[in-house]
Amino acid sequence: MLTETPRTALPVEPPCPTDGAPPAVVAAPPPSDEKPPAPAADPKILRFARSERLLHWSIAGPFLFSLATALILVIVYNPDRSRPFRDVFGGLHRASGLALAILPMLVTLKSRGDARIHIYNIRQAWTWVFDDIKWLSLMFLAAVSDRFHLPEQGKFNAAEKLNFMVLMVTYPLYVLTGFLMWVTHVAVLAWLMHFFMALLSAPLILGHMYMALLSRSGRPGLQGMISGYVDRQWARHHYRRWYREHHEESELAPDSAGVPETSSSD
Repeated sequence: MLTETPRTALPVEPPCPTDGAPPAVVAAPPPSDEKPPAPAADPKILRFARSERLLHWSIAGPFLFSLATALILVIVYNPDRSRPFRDVFGGLHRASGLALAILPMLVTLKSRGDARIHIYNIRQAWTWVFDDIKWLSLMFLAAVSDRFHLPEQGKFNAAEKLNFMVLMVTYPLYVLTGFLMWVTHVAVLAWLMHFFMALLSAPLILGHMYMALLSRSGRPGLQGMISGYVDRQWARHHYRRWYREHHEESELAPDSAGVPETSSSD
């Protein structure tokens, strides 16, 4: 006799209380008066525009080559002019002199739209205040002892200003005396002036190179003449017055540097 197995009823889920009801509207939070946090300032800032960097290297490159070949001519060949390859080094010295005369003019002509930048730099270099004298007097002491603190500086420190001024005065004299020495063979006065200007410039150039290449505190600034940008904190420490005037506000608004040195050519 077959018996029928009772069927087990499946559980039925209770209907959702929201079935058939409109979805609930979530109220938006009340508006807040708090401003979103400002974005962090860029760790790099523009120190030198492209036209400034081109002008710097159009002078520095030929000048250093001229100085090196001049040292060879004076030390090696002046005692004995019959030594070999004298004409080669003499030709290289003249070629670097031509480059020193021509390249800066070409760069200046090409970047004439940035004339205001170069005028600004010239004014900065020739404007001296008491802090510049103080900076020079404490420069060597501050290099060996932390007890001495250098005063704030603008776009250029006092040593860079001095180097800038000497270059501006001697540059046309280098070109003139070099030309006279080239086209005449009895330009003794021109030779003496040429030689003593080199003696005057050599310590400034060597000091400048030391700070740019070997000094631990000054070496980061070399990037300013390569890429144009330097570390923000480094600039604030070494050129505090310039940084405060042109870049301090950009810590809150990094998209607006607001510096007269900035060029559209970058």
